[in-house]
Amino acid sequence: MKRFIVGVVTVSAAALVGCSGGTGDSVPTFEVDALWPMPLEYPTILGPVSGVTVAPDGNIIIVTRQDGFSSINEINSVTGTGQCCTPSQAVLEYRPDGSLVRQWGGPDMGYPWPVRPHGIGIDPDGNIWIGGGVAPPAGGRGGRGGRGGGRGGGGAAGPPPEPTFDTHILKFSRTGQHLMTIGEVGGTPDSHGTSFGGAAGFAFDAAANEVFVADGYANHRVAVLDVSTGELKRFWGAYGNPPDDAAMSPYSPGGAPAQQFGSVTCVEIVDDLVYVCDRENDRIQVFEKDGTFVTEGLVAPQTLGRGSVFDVAASPDGDFLYVADGMNERVHILDRDGLTFRTSFGVGGRYPSHFRELGSVATDAAGNVYTAEDGQGRRVQKFVNTGMGPVMMEHQGAVYPATALGETR
Repeated sequence: MKRFIVGVVTVSAAALVGCSGGTGDSVPTFEVDALWPMPLEYPTILGPVSGVTVAPDGNIIIVTRQDGFSSINEINSVTGTGQCCTPSQAVLEYRPDGSLVRQWGGPDMGYPWPVRPHGIGIDPDGNIWIGGGVAPPAGGRGGRGGRGGGRGGGGAAGPPPEPTFDTHILKFSRTGQHLMTIGEVGGTPDSHGTSFGGAAGFAFDAAANEVFVADGYANHRVAVLDVSTGELKRFWGAYGNPPDDAAMSPYSPGGAPAQQFGSVTCVEIVDDLVYVCDRENDRIQVFEKDGTFVTEGLVAPQTLGRGSVFDVAASPDGDFLYVADGMNERVHILDRDGLTFRTSFGVGGRYPSHFRELGSVATDAAGNVYTAEDGQGRRVQKFVNTGMGPVMMEHQGAVYPATALGETR
C-alpha cells in the first residue's frame, strides 16, 4: 500500500520553490475573471452554489440550494415587503463568456427535489444528474455528515437530533425534463443497498455505460450504476473493502488511517483510475474501476473541522489535480502522478479570488478552473488559465490579474 502526504501546511515556502513532481518544474497558472459570470437579471439572486460541472460543449452548469435566504430583508419580492430579491431557479447554465443560457428546476415541480441538493454531473448523453446531501435538524447548522464519531463534541446532554439525508438521485434532460428517480425517496441510508446517503458527486465511464457515485454523507462508499437504468452494479468502501456504516473514531492528524470512508464527497475518473474524496479524513484514495485499491494521498492533513478534500477536478491533459479545500478556503494543485503537492491559490473572504465555503471545482477543455461556494458564499467563480509557470511559493493567495496589480508579466 502506498501512502503520500501532500499539502502539509508546516512546510516552508522556500522549501517548495522550484520543487518538481511528475510533470517537471512548471504548473498551470491562473488569474481570476472578476466579472464572470454576468449578473442575473434584477431582482434575481443566487442561493448557495453546491455543485458545478462543465458540459462537453463548454457550458458551465451549477446547482443551487433554495434555502438560507433571510425572509426579513433579502427576498422581499417573495415576502411582499420590498422589491428585491427573488431566488433563481435551482439549476443554471452559463456560456463560457458568462451569459446565462437557461435556468430550471427546484422544489414543488412534480418530482422529489432533494432536501439539500449537492452533486451535479452530466453524462455522455448530455443528461444532468443531481444528488443530495444532509440537511441539519430543525434549521440548525449543517455538519460533516456521517452517523457516528465526529471531530469536536460537547453540547447538551442526550443524543443529538437526527439530520435528514437525501437518499435518491434525479436524472434530467439538459433542459430540465425529469427522466428518472434512482434510489429510495425518504429511505434509510444503506451502504449495502439501493438507498443512497447523500450522493455528492458523479463521474461517468462512457465505454461501460456506468456512472460512479460519491455516496456520500451518511453512506461510506463509491456506488457504480448503469447510466441507462440506474441499476446498482457494485460498490466499495475505503481501500476497496466492503463499506462499513458503524460509528468511526474522530480523525486524528498523524494517527492510524481510517479503514472506512468518512464523508465521500467526490469521484473523478482520469485515465481509467477513480479518484475519491474522503473529505473528513483529509485524503484522496485512488482505485481501479472495479474497486481495487491503488494508492492514497493526504491533503493538508492537519486540517480538522469538516476536512480538507471537498472536491477534485483534473486538468485537461490529466497531469494535475485541483482540490477544493473548503476549510482552508483554497484550491490545491497536485501532480496527479504521486499526488504530489505543488502550490495552492485563493484565500478566505468575499472578494474575487477569495472563497467563502468553497465546496466544488471543475475544469473546461481550455484548462480554466471553476469554483462553487456553498452556504453564505453563494457564487461561482472562473479562474482563467494563463499558461505554465514556475512554482514561486507554497501558497499564492488571491490570484488577481497582473494589470489589476499594476504589474507586467
